Amino acid sequence: MADRRKIGTKDKWKEKTWYTIVAPSFLGEKEIALSPAADAALMIGRKVEVPVSDFTGNFRKSSTMVIFKVKECVGKRCTTEFIGHKVSDDTIRRMVRRRKERIDIIMPSKTKDGYRLVIKIVLVSDSKLTANKRSEVRSKIIGFINEKCSSMALPELAQYIIGDNVYNDIVDTLKDVYPIKKIEIRKSEVLGRDTGYMEEPGAQTQMEAQ
Repeated sequence: MADRRKIGTKDKWKEKTWYTIVAPSFLGEKEIALSPAADAALMIGRKVEVPVSDFTGNFRKSSTMVIFKVKECVGKRCTTEFIGHKVSDDTIRRMVRRRKERIDIIMPSKTKDGYRLVIKIVLVSDSKLTANKRSEVRSKIIGFINEKCSSMALPELAQYIIGDNVYNDIVDTLKDVYPIKKIEIRKSEVLGRDTGYMEEPGAQTQMEAQ
Protein backbone atom coordinates (compact mmCIF):
# COMPACT_ATOMS: atom_id res chain seq x y z
CA MET A 1 0.00 0.00 0.00
CA ALA A 2 2.82 2.40 0.86
CA ASP A 3 4.34 1.98 -2.61
CA ARG A 4 0.98 2.62 -4.29
CA ARG A 5 0.55 5.90 -2.38
CA LYS A 6 3.90 7.07 -3.65
CA ILE A 7 2.96 6.46 -7.30
CA GLY A 8 2.20 9.75 -9.03
CA THR A 9 3.39 11.95 -6.17
CA LYS A 10 5.93 14.69 -6.81
CA ASP A 11 8.98 15.61 -4.81
CA LYS A 12 8.41 19.34 -4.32
CA TRP A 13 12.02 19.88 -3.25
CA LYS A 14 13.29 18.50 -6.56
CA GLU A 15 11.09 21.01 -8.38
CA LYS A 16 12.75 23.94 -6.61
CA THR A 17 15.87 25.78 -7.68
CA TRP A 18 18.58 26.92 -5.29
CA TYR A 19 19.38 30.62 -5.51
CA THR A 20 22.54 32.33 -4.35
CA ILE A 21 21.91 35.46 -2.27
CA VAL A 22 24.64 38.10 -2.18
CA ALA A 23 25.25 41.18 -0.05
CA PRO A 24 24.98 44.69 -1.54
CA SER A 25 27.92 46.03 -3.53
CA PHE A 26 29.13 48.24 -0.66
CA LEU A 27 29.73 45.02 1.30
CA GLY A 28 31.56 43.34 -1.55
CA GLU A 29 28.63 41.34 -2.98
CA LYS A 30 29.67 38.52 -0.68
CA GLU A 31 27.63 35.32 -0.86
CA ILE A 32 25.52 35.28 2.31
CA ALA A 33 22.97 32.51 1.80
CA LEU A 34 21.48 29.83 -0.44
CA SER A 35 17.72 29.57 -0.62
CA PRO A 36 15.32 27.31 -2.57
CA ALA A 37 12.30 28.55 -4.51
CA ALA A 38 10.02 27.26 -7.25
CA ASP A 39 10.46 30.51 -9.15
CA ALA A 40 12.80 33.52 -9.02
CA ALA A 41 9.83 35.84 -8.45
CA LEU A 42 9.22 34.10 -5.12
CA MET A 43 12.67 35.15 -3.93
CA ILE A 44 11.90 38.86 -4.16
CA GLY A 45 11.29 40.34 -0.72
CA ARG A 46 12.86 37.50 1.25
CA LYS A 47 14.83 38.65 4.29
CA VAL A 48 18.23 37.33 5.29
CA GLU A 49 20.03 37.95 8.59
CA VAL A 50 23.82 37.70 8.69
CA PRO A 51 26.19 38.24 11.67
CA VAL A 52 28.16 41.48 11.49
CA SER A 53 31.30 39.45 12.14
CA ASP A 54 30.96 37.90 8.66
CA PHE A 55 31.77 41.32 7.22
CA THR A 56 33.99 42.95 9.85
CA GLY A 57 35.87 39.97 11.29
CA ASN A 58 35.06 41.32 14.77
CA PHE A 59 33.71 38.18 16.47
CA ARG A 60 32.85 40.13 19.60
CA LYS A 61 29.89 41.40 17.58
CA SER A 62 28.68 38.01 16.39
CA SER A 63 25.37 38.60 18.20
CA THR A 64 24.69 41.64 16.00
CA MET A 65 22.80 40.76 12.84
CA VAL A 66 22.67 42.73 9.59
CA ILE A 67 19.34 42.40 7.80
CA PHE A 68 19.00 42.34 4.02
CA LYS A 69 16.05 41.98 1.64
CA VAL A 70 16.23 40.37 -1.80
CA LYS A 71 15.44 42.99 -4.43
CA GLU A 72 16.35 41.35 -7.76
CA CYS A 73 17.28 37.97 -9.24
CA VAL A 74 19.25 37.45 -12.44
CA GLY A 75 19.47 33.79 -13.26
CA LYS A 76 20.20 32.04 -9.97
CA ARG A 77 21.90 35.06 -8.40
CA CYS A 78 19.90 37.36 -6.14
CA THR A 79 21.02 40.81 -5.04
CA THR A 80 19.92 42.43 -1.80
CA GLU A 81 19.50 45.77 -0.11
CA PHE A 82 20.30 46.76 3.48
CA ILE A 83 17.16 47.25 5.55
CA GLY A 84 18.60 47.42 9.06
CA HIS A 85 20.38 45.61 11.85
CA LYS A 86 19.68 44.40 15.38
CA VAL A 87 21.60 43.44 18.50
CA SER A 88 20.44 40.40 20.48
CA ASP A 89 18.38 40.97 23.64
CA ASP A 90 20.89 38.91 25.63
CA THR A 91 23.67 41.33 24.70
CA ILE A 92 21.60 44.29 25.88
CA ARG A 93 20.68 42.55 29.14
CA ARG A 94 24.34 41.88 29.88
CA MET A 95 25.07 45.59 29.50
CA VAL A 96 22.69 46.58 32.28
CA ARG A 97 23.81 45.83 35.82
CA ARG A 98 22.37 46.55 39.23
CA ARG A 99 22.54 50.20 40.34
CA LYS A 100 23.19 51.29 36.76
CA GLU A 101 20.92 53.58 34.79
CA ARG A 102 19.68 52.61 31.35
CA ILE A 103 18.79 55.32 28.85
CA ASP A 104 16.86 54.33 25.72
CA ILE A 105 16.67 56.63 22.73
CA ILE A 106 14.40 55.95 19.76
CA MET A 107 14.71 58.48 16.99
CA PRO A 108 13.75 58.96 13.34
CA SER A 109 16.33 60.27 10.92
CA LYS A 110 17.04 60.64 7.22
CA THR A 111 20.12 59.93 5.12
CA LYS A 112 21.74 62.22 2.60
CA ASP A 113 20.15 60.22 -0.24
CA GLY A 114 16.63 60.40 1.16
CA TYR A 115 16.20 57.15 3.09
CA ARG A 116 14.05 57.38 6.20
CA LEU A 117 15.01 55.19 9.13
CA VAL A 118 14.48 54.65 12.83
CA ILE A 119 17.52 54.22 15.07
CA LYS A 120 17.33 52.78 18.58
CA ILE A 121 20.18 53.39 21.01
CA VAL A 122 20.77 52.20 24.56
CA LEU A 123 23.27 53.74 26.97
CA VAL A 124 24.21 52.60 30.47
CA SER A 125 25.67 55.06 32.98
CA ASP A 126 27.64 54.14 36.09
CA SER A 127 25.26 56.06 38.35
CA LYS A 128 21.90 57.81 38.32
CA LEU A 129 21.76 60.96 36.26
CA THR A 130 19.84 64.11 37.13
CA ALA A 131 16.91 64.98 34.88
CA ASN A 132 18.89 67.85 33.34
CA LYS A 133 21.93 65.68 32.69
CA ARG A 134 19.80 62.92 31.17
CA SER A 135 18.12 65.45 28.89
CA GLU A 136 21.49 66.83 27.84
CA VAL A 137 22.77 63.33 27.01
CA ARG A 138 19.70 62.65 24.87
CA SER A 139 20.02 65.96 23.07
CA LYS A 140 23.69 65.38 22.29
CA ILE A 141 23.07 61.87 20.96
CA ILE A 142 20.12 62.89 18.78
CA GLY A 143 22.03 65.84 17.35
CA PHE A 144 25.07 63.68 16.63
CA ILE A 145 23.12 60.88 14.91
CA ASN A 146 21.07 63.31 12.82
CA GLU A 147 24.24 65.07 11.69
CA LYS A 148 25.84 61.77 10.66
CA CYS A 149 22.74 60.54 8.84
CA SER A 150 22.25 63.78 6.91
CA SER A 151 25.88 63.75 5.75
CA MET A 152 25.96 60.12 4.58
CA ALA A 153 24.24 58.08 1.87
CA LEU A 154 22.63 54.85 3.13
CA PRO A 155 25.51 52.50 2.12
CA GLU A 156 28.05 54.62 3.97
CA LEU A 157 25.78 55.01 7.00
CA ALA A 158 25.12 51.25 7.15
CA GLN A 159 28.84 50.54 7.31
CA TYR A 160 29.29 53.22 9.95
CA ILE A 161 26.49 51.87 12.16
CA ILE A 162 27.70 48.26 12.11
CA GLY A 163 31.34 49.27 12.53
CA ASP A 164 33.30 50.28 15.62
CA ASN A 165 34.01 53.97 14.97
CA VAL A 166 30.47 55.04 15.81
CA TYR A 167 30.91 54.02 19.46
CA ASN A 168 34.17 55.92 19.84
CA ASP A 169 32.56 58.95 18.23
CA ILE A 170 29.56 58.84 20.59
CA VAL A 171 31.83 58.52 23.63
CA ASP A 172 33.80 61.52 22.38
CA THR A 173 30.58 63.47 21.80
CA LEU A 174 29.42 62.85 25.38
CA LYS A 175 32.74 63.29 27.18
CA ASP A 176 31.98 66.89 28.20
CA VAL A 177 28.46 65.94 29.33
CA TYR A 178 28.89 62.60 31.08
CA PRO A 179 31.49 59.82 30.60
CA ILE A 180 29.25 57.01 29.37
CA LYS A 181 31.22 53.97 28.21
CA LYS A 182 28.50 51.40 27.58
CA ILE A 183 26.74 52.29 24.35
CA GLU A 184 24.94 50.16 21.78
CA ILE A 185 23.03 51.05 18.65
CA ARG A 186 20.69 48.17 19.26
CA LYS A 187 18.56 48.47 16.16
CA SER A 188 18.19 50.34 12.90
CA GLU A 189 15.32 49.98 10.46
CA VAL A 190 15.04 51.48 6.99
CA LEU A 191 11.45 52.60 6.45
CA GLY A 192 11.66 53.71 2.83
CA ARG A 193 12.93 56.42 0.55
CA ASP A 194 11.42 59.80 -0.17
CA THR A 195 10.41 60.44 -3.75
CA GLY A 196 12.50 62.81 -5.80
CA TYR A 197 15.86 61.21 -5.11
CA MET A 198 17.57 59.82 -8.19
CA GLU A 199 20.78 57.82 -8.37
CA GLU A 200 23.43 59.67 -10.30
CA PRO A 201 24.72 57.66 -13.31
CA GLY A 202 28.02 56.04 -12.45
CA ALA A 203 27.90 57.33 -8.86
CA GLN A 204 29.86 55.32 -6.30
CA THR A 205 30.25 55.55 -2.59
CA GLN A 206 33.75 55.90 -1.23
CA MET A 207 33.78 52.23 -0.18
CA GLU A 208 32.50 51.00 -3.56
CA ALA A 209 35.28 52.85 -5.33
CA GLN A 210 37.98 51.19 -3.25
